[in-house]
Amino acid sequence: MIVISDSALIDANLIFIVQEMKAQPEIAQSYSPATLSYDHQMDQICEFIDTGEYGLAYEYIIGALGCSPFKMSGAAALKLLEIGLLMGFKSTLEGDKRFDRRPYR
Repeated sequence: MIVISDSALIDANLIFIVQEMKAQPEIAQSYSPATLSYDHQMDQICEFIDTGEYGLAYEYIIGALGCSPFKMSGAAALKLLEIGLLMGFKSTLEGDKRFDRRPYR
């Protein structure tokens, strides 16, 4: 059995999830004109992943899933759960503080 690092697992899982989200361009119509467009948000998430800013990518994904009618496969949902368990937080929003296990927050 090959064990990969937490960082490599988080990276692979984020890529899997964002690819699934990008495969749903019809969601763009549900985006508010007052926020980043669907295309810009997907590009931003990919940029965060590419630069190793996994926490930001995760928060943007959580935000997008909470505000738009994306459909996720069971595999993507499990990967999102794995990321949350490894990273130890949901978002930096005050309402999500109870989910934050990071020692420095």
